Amino acid sequence: MTGSRLPISPVLITPPLLVILALGLAPLTIVVVWSFWSWDPSTYWIKPDLSLTGYAGILEAGRWTVIISTLVKAFGTALLCLLIAYPTAYAVHFLAGKRLSILLLALITIPFFTSYLIRSFSWRLVLGRTGVLNTWLQDLGIIGAPLDWLLFSNFAVVVGLVASHLPFATFPLLLSMRRVDPTFLAAAQDLGAGFWKSLTSILLPLTMSGIFAGFLFVFVMVVGSSTEVQMLGGAGASIVSVMINDVMRVANYPLAFAISTIVLIVIFGLVLIGNRVFGLASLFEDQSP
Repeated sequence: MTGSRLPISPVLITPPLLVILALGLAPLTIVVVWSFWSWDPSTYWIKPDLSLTGYAGILEAGRWTVIISTLVKAFGTALLCLLIAYPTAYAVHFLAGKRLSILLLALITIPFFTSYLIRSFSWRLVLGRTGVLNTWLQDLGIIGAPLDWLLFSNFAVVVGLVASHLPFATFPLLLSMRRVDPTFLAAAQDLGAGFWKSLTSILLPLTMSGIFAGFLFVFVMVVGSSTEVQMLGGAGASIVSVMINDVMRVANYPLAFAISTIVLIVIFGLVLIGNRVFGLASLFEDQSP
């Protein structure tokens, strides 16, 4: 029957809920609990305890600066992705025809058919001293010598992160734009509103949930990224995921779990703020009558 919904049966809903709890919530709970345990050198493992040693270790060796710089990188990358993804999603949804929109979506998606490692390494061939970009700039006479800061720098890391995570900002924006009633935009044009007035007064407010969802997806994934930083940032570059790997190598598990818990708190805080301020949950609500 058109518009009808399947009845919610406990038999159907219980298995997926158990899987989500087992694969999602249980590991996070273990991470938080074990972050308060202490290291036992006699067994080379952690033991049940109520200790803040792991959290105290965050303040040592400049680890908190890595956390702050990671959050700044994630924020900047997510913002840049939104600035690129919004006009892209607008062009795909409102300007391109059906075939062109499919082609554009394919062009956005095809780079993800290969691995993070290969895509990150390819940026070395573009940004290196003898890379494509430096060669072009010298051939055009814009620069006299290769630009060393293009590779193994924060610039290169941000370029690699934006290129890797741009689709994760684009698709939530497309989803939110598809939920905008076209009659709203048509009514605004009939009342004399221009492009920018329609954009700022109607489209942006109605797609705010998609904007925040795109921001959140990119932010979370950048915080957990390591390949781009290791391939493009050079030997001194670091990010939270790299720092956690380094801590795990020396078996300081409480510190690794404490760092992870701090990151989890920040991300959960963003989710709560997004749901309260930007109506994040409305992006996934059913609009059928």
